[in-house]
Order: sequence, then C-alpha cells, then structure tokens
Amino acid sequence: MRRSTRRAPVRSRPWALLEVFLRRGRLPALDSRPGDGRLALVTASRRGGRRPLGQHFLRNPRTVERILAALGASAGDTVVEIGPGTGALTRPLLSRGVRVVAVEADAGLSARLLAELAERGLVVVEGDARAVDPGPALRQAGAAPPVPLVGNLPYESATPMVRAFVRRPDLYARLVVMVQREVAERLVAAPGSDAYGFLSVDVAAHAAARLLFGVPPRDFAPAPRVFSAVVELVPHPPEPGTAGALALASAGFASRRKTLLNALSAVHDREAVRRAIASAGLPEDVRAETLGLPELRALAARLVPGGS
Repeated sequence: MRRSTRRAPVRSRPWALLEVFLRRGRLPALDSRPGDGRLALVTASRRGGRRPLGQHFLRNPRTVERILAALGASAGDTVVEIGPGTGALTRPLLSRGVRVVAVEADAGLSARLLAELAERGLVVVEGDARAVDPGPALRQAGAAPPVPLVGNLPYESATPMVRAFVRRPDLYARLVVMVQREVAERLVAAPGSDAYGFLSVDVAAHAAARLLFGVPPRDFAPAPRVFSAVVELVPHPPEPGTAGALALASAGFASRRKTLLNALSAVHDREAVRRAIASAGLPEDVRAETLGLPELRALAARLVPGGS
C-alpha cells in the first residue's frame, strides 16, 4: 500500500503551530495538561502584531527539568522568574508548591499568565527586569530576600540583566539563567582565554559563576539561530578595591591589543603606570586579558592609592 504523502494535521504539531502564530503576530498561550502530556493552545492577539521582545519560548520538558533541578527550589520556597513567557518554567514551579514572583515586560503575556495562574499563587510584576524592583512583590508573597532567580533571558538584553542582578546579593541568593552560549562563555571565562573580557571581570567581581549545560536551538519555538547555555551565578558583595580594578579593566579591554602600559597611559601618567606595574610584580608588556581580579586590584591600589 502506498504511503500517504499528506502532512500531518496542525493539531498534531503544536509547536509548529506556535511558530506559525508567532510569524503572524499572534501569540498562543500554552497550557500543559498534567497527566496526558499534551499541550492546549489558545490564540490571543498581540498589540502591534509583533513577536514579544524577540523571545524564543522553551519547549523541551527535559530541559525544563534540568533547569529546575539546578535551581533546587522546593515547596514553600519563593523564586523570582524573569521573562516567564508562556509559562514553561512557571507551571512546574507552581505545581511543586513554589511561590513565583514573575517579572514580565510584555503586557499581553502578563495578562494571560495571571488569568490562568493567579489563583495558584502567581504574582506578576510588569516591567523591564533591568529596572523593576521585585522586593515589594516578594514581601507581598511572604518571602524574605535573598531568594533564587531563574529565567530564560532575552538574548538582546541578557548581558545588562545579569550585570544588574549580580549586583543585588541582598535580593538574589543565586541565579540560574539561560543566555546565548557565547555570552555564557564570557560570563565564566578565565584570564588568558579567548572569551575573557571586561564582562568576565565585572561578573567575577560580583558573583561566582559556572556554566551548567548547553541547550540546542531545537528546544525552543521558534528555534533561534544560535545555541544557548544555562549558567549559575551566586552573587556576593564586592571586595575592597573592586571599583579601581574595574576601572583599569575597562580601560585595558577598550584597547585589547595594546599593552596595559599603553592603554592606561591614555588616562594616567605613563611613568606612574610603569612604576605601578613593576611594583605589582607584573611584566611591562602585560595585557588586561591575562590579569584576574587579584592582579587588577593590586595594580589599582598602586596606581590610585585609596581607590575603592
């Protein structure tokens, strides 16, 4: 018997349908039905007919489970979720008895999540995660910071978000976030590696970072053109001398191909820079890309005495 060449009905390909809606500027709300493993899609119009903030929605339940396992939240805990989107992480967190304070910039997504999940304890703070303070919402949820943070961060704003989050050890105990793979490599890079740069130094000054696992494009709808990765960051207060170290790192990486002597001579007296480098026990031709925070702090202390 000849095999049929007809395509499967759309209802058997829910994530293909999701991509169709996103291309047409209509966003489905996804409802994971416990027990039968199916996804119910309900269409809803979006203002302006555009995909929300260039988001790619996580669709692989195995990846969701790996993220939740890394987060380690249990019943009674409260977490902040950045960019809940269609609720791929939100629903299983709520199902486990975890209280979720979600920060979502898209008003349409916020409304749909609240309509479905408010009775299960979801609190949504609408706004840009880089500027919104979830502290009042955490208190509303009965939580005392610091709390864990989880999220599938938008590619275009992940870097400023991470830099803002790690500067709040008073608010966030640890972060488990998904970002573009290249960004993840820069977040955890060590001195001397190709990915090492100012972002690596800045994050290391405020958090302990490690890469957990990679995530392929097929785990999202629509599939992005890049790979992603999940990283863990544990914020901590910066040590004394960090501001001076970051100022030197910024100047050094702004002229990456130059020696630190030449790069810093643009803003400091050249002979003072030469003496500081020698006093710190560093070679005169040293470059910023080879120095970690301890060396940068030592150099800053000699070049800018009394600098914080």
